[in-house]
Amino acid sequence: MPLTPPTVADLTFATVEPMLRERIPIVAPEWTDHNASDPGIALIQLFAHLSEQLGYRLNRVPEKTYVEFLRLVGVTLAPARAARTRIAFTLAKPGEAQGVLVPAGSRINGKGPGGAAPVFETDRDLDVLPVQLAALVTARDELLDINGPDDKGPTAGNADPVAYVDERFSLAWDGKKPKLKDMPLQPVGLFLRPEEQTHRVLYLGLAFNPIHSAGFLGARASLHLQLDGDEEADPDSQVKAGGVALTVANALPEGPPLARYDYYRPPAIGEPAGSWQPLTVLSDETDGWTRSGTIRFDVPERVGPVPADAWIDVEPDMPHPLVDQIKTPVAGTPAEVPVSGWISVTFALPPKSRIRSLGFNTMTATNLQTVVGERLGRGTGLSAQTMTLTNTNLDPDSLRLVSRDPNRLPEYLSWRRVSDFDDAGPNDPVYVLDAEAGLVLFGDGFAGRPPFATEVVVAERYRHGGGPDGNVDTGAVAQPDALPAAIDGAFNVTPARGGHRAETVEEAKRRAPAAFRRRGRAVTAADFRETALESPGVEVARAEVVARHLPYPIGHKVGGFDASGIDFGTETPGALTVIAVPDRPGPYPMPTEGELSAVARHLDTLRLITTEVHVSGPQYVRLFDMAITVRAMPGYSETVLREAIMDRLRTRFHVLTGGVDGTGYPFGAPLHHADLVAEAMGVPGVARVEGLDGYVDGTTPSGAARQLSWRVERREKVRITNCPRPEDETDTDRIVLMPDECVFVDPDGLLVTVVGSP
Repeated sequence: MPLTPPTVADLTFATVEPMLRERIPIVAPEWTDHNASDPGIALIQLFAHLSEQLGYRLNRVPEKTYVEFLRLVGVTLAPARAARTRIAFTLAKPGEAQGVLVPAGSRINGKGPGGAAPVFETDRDLDVLPVQLAALVTARDELLDINGPDDKGPTAGNADPVAYVDERFSLAWDGKKPKLKDMPLQPVGLFLRPEEQTHRVLYLGLAFNPIHSAGFLGARASLHLQLDGDEEADPDSQVKAGGVALTVANALPEGPPLARYDYYRPPAIGEPAGSWQPLTVLSDETDGWTRSGTIRFDVPERVGPVPADAWIDVEPDMPHPLVDQIKTPVAGTPAEVPVSGWISVTFALPPKSRIRSLGFNTMTATNLQTVVGERLGRGTGLSAQTMTLTNTNLDPDSLRLVSRDPNRLPEYLSWRRVSDFDDAGPNDPVYVLDAEAGLVLFGDGFAGRPPFATEVVVAERYRHGGGPDGNVDTGAVAQPDALPAAIDGAFNVTPARGGHRAETVEEAKRRAPAAFRRRGRAVTAADFRETALESPGVEVARAEVVARHLPYPIGHKVGGFDASGIDFGTETPGALTVIAVPDRPGPYPMPTEGELSAVARHLDTLRLITTEVHVSGPQYVRLFDMAITVRAMPGYSETVLREAIMDRLRTRFHVLTGGVDGTGYPFGAPLHHADLVAEAMGVPGVARVEGLDGYVDGTTPSGAARQLSWRVERREKVRITNCPRPEDETDTDRIVLMPDECVFVDPDGLLVTVVGSP
């Protein structure tokens, strides 16, 4: 039997007014005029109206009591979350610039949807070095795909055997904003090293100030790589805790480095020629350019251009523009972009991902604003004092609270934030922060000391802001407030993601029971599912848990093909895999490696020490080339029905909006031909479904910007129909999905034919 709370007051106008009218003949029989114009009836109606208001307020007492109880046990509203991105700073003339400092908190304004103008601030100080990436050159077809173009490369222009040069690619930048126009058709000379025949080498041409005092040569530099489809630069794909590994699915195997870095050292006095020397790499978060991250290295004292006789020249068959829209080179444009020095990257394996951006002088930025030196007020010496900040939705880690009492303390006293006062002593300067409300609570003198009566409390520094307006696309954050003169501009090289509005009271009330049940740890499958949705900095819209099974390790083969997804053929007691689906538009939302890492780190803080947890993305099954014939009811046009059927199928067979309840098509649910017919029949105006056929496989739709992940079993397409042909094994009326699989509809091949009314 459900727990149904009693109604405190059922007083409404509709019940009180008739009840009072019925009492008139009993208590006042001489009152015979019961029309609305009678003054007595008007008073009855007024009383009934006031009774309804009183009943409404009385019925809110249980809700207020519940909210006060949540406050008593420490449940507060979660503050807004701030979007985060990476900003690249460009130099007008890197060959003449000097190193400058961009301090933490430098503001770059953005342009968001609906006219919103989110403000981003850099998270740390950035030493902008006088260097810029001027050119990318490769002569290997495996490296061509990571840069983008697909035209054929050059052929030999001399007697040297270079038949192995199948394709090549060169890209150059004149230092201006990347409009990709008015550039030389061949901006970089065509060349390759003699030993490159057996190696995969990518050359980075640098433009920098060669003067040592400028700040580049001999300095410590950071080269940031951003791969397409990996919006978060995060090297922490594996988290260790208690001796048990918690990993992201398909993490890299241990072994030697996947990339080697060299630089060209010009000849010193007395040396006949220069040479390629190993670059001193301090750290490589990219793991050989397999994920986004930063490569930190010590810049040698001597880095220079390679002389022409050190290359094997090749001659192009045709120019290689980056895009078709590049204009013919203007008069006076130099034949080649000047390159001050070269760095080479030699890959052990062909890179799998395309490069979105590559360059120096980048820094993360967050959709927060900094406040400095805000005076909260003067203490009273009483217990349980509260002070309120001017702004709400604070970043809790950014608040630095200090106080000073000139009569007692000659210096400022720093206060420490705690989650509660349970472990605080009577003289401990600690406080509890309600970040959403901007409220600071001090102790009672027994657990945490209160500010003295003459003590002034100051917020030395804090950051506030966040919200969904900060979620903007690449290039939308490009209006800096003030930068040093040497810096030409700034723009975000990755989309800003992670912004979310503050929690509402209703959401907190729904969250509280689960929070009390979990008590800060995850044990059951429901615990892991709920905590994955609360991962900070990641918009996880849906999470599912598969117990006792782990993802295939990287490089695992099934039927001669690379396997993806969860291995259901092997059981692992004490292990589970969390499938995370991001809150992202599109028919098949795919999480980035950085998002999976963020979920993994969050779950690692809550799991039991004996639990092995893996985090993976969903595997998708594509429903495509559907041909549907329906008979229309009178009054419904063919165009309206076609669009309605397409929209319904795309919505109902979607990982986030599908299913009967609209919360997402169930993982592992079998897909019947009858399900498709039922959805088509559910469209208003459809009288009958005359025919429906389609195909199912696991490949990515043609022209899609993001690759989907699919199980190798879906390599061959299967026809789904109501009447499978016995002689054809690829015909079926039912598709069985694995527990990590979900279906989506590819709208490009969807054909709807509408015939006349019955």
